[in-house]
Parts: sequence; C-alpha cells; structure tokens
Amino acid sequence: MIDSNLKKNIMDDIRVELTDEFDKNFERKAFFDRPWVPLSPDYHPRDGSMLERTGALRHSIMPHIDGNTLTYTSSTPYATIHNEGGSIRQSIVPTPKMRRWAWANYRKSKDEKFRRMALAKRIQRTITMPARPFIGRHPVVDAAVDSIVKENIKKVADRQIKQMLNLKKK
Repeated sequence: MIDSNLKKNIMDDIRVELTDEFDKNFERKAFFDRPWVPLSPDYHPRDGSMLERTGALRHSIMPHIDGNTLTYTSSTPYATIHNEGGSIRQSIVPTPKMRRWAWANYRKSKDEKFRRMALAKRIQRTITMPARPFIGRHPVVDAAVDSIVKENIKKVADRQIKQMLNLKKK
C-alpha cells in the first residue's frame, strides 16, 4: 500500500525548497554559482541594486503546482526579459530637455547624429539586456529535487516497514 499523500508531500517540499533557493538568488546577485552580468558602467541605480530596486520583481514570483508540474510565474511584465535576456525596441518622443541636450552635443561635436536626434519626431532605439537568471534549471535545483524525492520515499518506506513489523508481532 503506497502512501496516498506521497506525491503531494514531494511537490510541496520541492515548492518550499526551490522558492527559498530562487529568492536567495536575489541576495547572491547570481543564479546559484553563476554571478549576474554587471550593470553597464554608465548606469547608477539610485536605490537598491541590480534586480532589486523596489523588490517588486522578487516579491512577485509565485509557485503553482498542477499535478506533477511546478511552475513559477510573475505578475511583473519585465520578469522574463530579466531572467532570459533579450532585446526591447522602443519608440521615444524626444522631450525638450532631450532636444536641448542633442543641440548642445551637436554644437560641440558637429556630429550629424545629434542634429538628427534634436530634429526627430520620434527616436527608435533597441535596448539589449543580458540574461540575469533567478529562476530555472540548474544542477543545484536537480540535486534538491533528487534529495527531496529520496527523503520522502524513505520516510514512507520506513513507516510501512514499521507497520508491517508491528502487524507480525500481534
């Protein structure tokens, strides 16, 4: 007779362990043993560091168990681009301050790109973000899952052996 709660217990234990480990990635500023790509030298965050200025991303990560599947989701629209990396195409309407900056740079350098920027109705730009994973497959994840499964199976087996031995004594 197999313990009917075995699968549920395993999935709950994995959820707790991995949620804790993924949360620690924000403290480590790394995906376990793989440090995140540093921020560009010209970016100086006012508050916090790297992926944790407000804590919104870190606190938005939610685990969901559906049968044998554990899935993590985030309510923030930028979670995937931070975790996996990629490119974002933007269209910007230049502000008066941006136009003044572009004209000042054009006067200094006579570089035509600044003149075009100052006169542009819209500026198209692409931002490429390196991957800074905080959730996903990793040898640490695989080892934790393996350990949890073995531990839960051992508990059930020990309990059943004990019950069988008690039945034989009577």
